[in-house]
Amino acid sequence: MKAHFMKILTGLVLSVFSFSACQKEVSPLSVAPLFSNHMVLQQQTEVPVWGQGEPGTKINISASWNAKVTTQVNPEGKWEAVIQTPKFGGPHQLKVYDSNHEFVFEDVMLGEVWLTSGQSNMEWPMYARIKNQKEEIKNANYPEIRMFTVPRNLNETNINDAAWKVTTPDNAKQFSAVGYFFARKMNQTLNIPIGIVNTSWGGTRVEAWTSLEKLTQMTPSKEEALKIQSQGGLDALRENEEQFNTEINKANEKYLGATAYSLPESIAEWEALDLNDSDYQNPNFDDSTWTVFDAGSDSDDVIAFENFFDMGSLAEDGVVWLRKTFDVENPSLDFKFIVNGGIDDFDYTYLNGVEIGKGFSCCTTRSYTIPKGLLKKEGNVLAIRIIDTGGEGGFRGSAFIESENDKIPLDQGSWRLKHHAFFLGASIQAHKLNFETLTQKDEEIKTQVKSGRSLSDPNQYSILFETMLKPVIPFKIKGALWYQGESNVGNYQDYKTLFSGMITDWRAKWGVDFPFYFVQIAPYEYTPKASSQSLREAQRKTLELDKTGMAITMDIGEEKDIHPANKQDVGLRLARLALHNDYGQNEIVPSGPLYQSQKIAEGFIDLSFDYVGSGLMGKNNLSGFEIAASEGPFFPAKAIVKGSQIRVSSPKVKNPVRVRYGWKNYFEATLFNKEGLPASSFQTP
Repeated sequence: MKAHFMKILTGLVLSVFSFSACQKEVSPLSVAPLFSNHMVLQQQTEVPVWGQGEPGTKINISASWNAKVTTQVNPEGKWEAVIQTPKFGGPHQLKVYDSNHEFVFEDVMLGEVWLTSGQSNMEWPMYARIKNQKEEIKNANYPEIRMFTVPRNLNETNINDAAWKVTTPDNAKQFSAVGYFFARKMNQTLNIPIGIVNTSWGGTRVEAWTSLEKLTQMTPSKEEALKIQSQGGLDALRENEEQFNTEINKANEKYLGATAYSLPESIAEWEALDLNDSDYQNPNFDDSTWTVFDAGSDSDDVIAFENFFDMGSLAEDGVVWLRKTFDVENPSLDFKFIVNGGIDDFDYTYLNGVEIGKGFSCCTTRSYTIPKGLLKKEGNVLAIRIIDTGGEGGFRGSAFIESENDKIPLDQGSWRLKHHAFFLGASIQAHKLNFETLTQKDEEIKTQVKSGRSLSDPNQYSILFETMLKPVIPFKIKGALWYQGESNVGNYQDYKTLFSGMITDWRAKWGVDFPFYFVQIAPYEYTPKASSQSLREAQRKTLELDKTGMAITMDIGEEKDIHPANKQDVGLRLARLALHNDYGQNEIVPSGPLYQSQKIAEGFIDLSFDYVGSGLMGKNNLSGFEIAASEGPFFPAKAIVKGSQIRVSSPKVKNPVRVRYGWKNYFEATLFNKEGLPASSFQTP
């Protein structure tokens, strides 16, 4: 199971938006991409507006709320000004112009603007697996909720094609689900326009979101950050990596006698990717030399790369073609090709030589409409090019074609397979090796075929700060929301330092001590050696920073899926924090219980909590509590509610000193306040 939603550039599958400001002519004058039609600007404050132009040019900014300001383009060709905004409302108009050129932005709302960021659980769009998905999307009609999604990119240019979108069912499909549910609650409660600036990337670490300057100041990241600086910074590092990759590709091509293809950097490039394998889609192609296998008949069986290639082998990732011939009793019916759970990671799917669909997300069900008349009674040929960039690859569930009256399973019976190319981090390397060579001589091949250095690694120190966050600064925001941590489970011991450092770094770069609310990662099985509970504890301890809050998700995790479908409660719990702390809604209990202190007595320990609300309550006999002496192991403990405290004891521990709760990778919450909010896992000193 992967620990993130989409890998490499899969997030580019999110719709690419078009810049919609009216422009009289192509000109040197430009405005930052965050300014477009339908935008939301923070109310009752000074809002920075910035862009580029001819040095020395006078820039005018005027707004329909009777505000106007002028500035001048500096010698570097940049300009910035601040304009005062009044109380929430709209729609308004904002103009930016010089003596020859003009931008006019329409349908501008004034309200509350929040930044959302993190990894896959924040990026997770409404069109992916969420609770009540169809109903939620159908009802997503909120003209005063708008979202700006920063497209995934490491080249700092894709953002130029983005724009603000009004919440409609069509637009909302692409929205961050957590961001949308937060905004909806805020809008419904405050009756104020809400703007969300979403900049997030699945599978990413906190180090990637922090400036290089800050990383050099923290012990866990100092050595690596200084090394990058000594090499000239990220740009110089990229140049070195490009040179290294060129040399690696030449050596691989010479050894394998086949072409190395550059890794695409945009969704358009992925869609058009030509690997000199187009003949494989042809129904008349001779695949008699391909490997034949029989798919299992068990409903739990899936066609995965790991069924054929050992974990860790070079062939485990890369480009694999699958072909299957099947019959259809009544081809005149309207059929769809479906793969439940999706195809991991990317697929290009052809039926009888015709492309019926492409997918660039590893975690969403494939559902491709089969054109009328394409199917025939006998000898239909399904051909699928699958590209796996790491971890598991292939089908994630059952595959079939289906009409209203018929369902034909395809993940059974005879298939043919060909491994066409290796995925080598920075390139896709074709080869001419047969299946037997790949499986029997893997170690030998690995001594000759080398991986390049990925130029598309979103986990490079500071890379996302530079390409995904910096272009957003200094856009005026009320505060920030963060959902990340899964990718840092492996270095949990450093997370409090790194995460706290990132928060202070962002605040310093904006020049504002804004509120910062984050989601505690949800329980999930991970691996037996993982200690995600320690990462959750590091997140809890980050609350020592001022103006922070944590949305606890101990009750909505899923043991087998790192992406829980309940994104509604995540958004609502983040909204609770904001409404209570920043909008005067004092009657709202902002959080579930958080461990505060312990009082040790003979034979038991009494625990006190913050955010008890109207009282504590337990489920499932308050299981999950453990108790220990000063030294020695923890033992399962009995826990009972004693007023606003929890008393913990065990006959096996006569002189208890320590307590912990929920101390597992996967755990179902048993301690709540009466408002229904779960307590965080914790370990006492």
